[in-house]
Amino acid sequence: MDEPGPSSTLLNRVETHGLQFPWYLEKLSFILSIIVVIFAGQWMWNDSGWEPYILWPMSVCGLPLVAMFGAESISRVIQAFHKRGAK
Repeated sequence: MDEPGPSSTLLNRVETHGLQFPWYLEKLSFILSIIVVIFAGQWMWNDSGWEPYILWPMSVCGLPLVAMFGAESISRVIQAFHKRGAK
């Protein structure tokens, strides 16, 4: 069986390299979303005046989902700008 060359893929596509992807911006957006959710959780428990039966589900389910969706949304925006700049 022939070994594929360094420029071939498993499907024998020819790929060109564009701009280097800004992975550090995605990591930064993930850290930023976690920090925002931590401050939102502190506000919820200390200053919001919400009842505990609302606070617990929001803390356990809502805040992690907000962090995940926030980081993913920012990452999609970064990817869209990256694709636009790579053309």
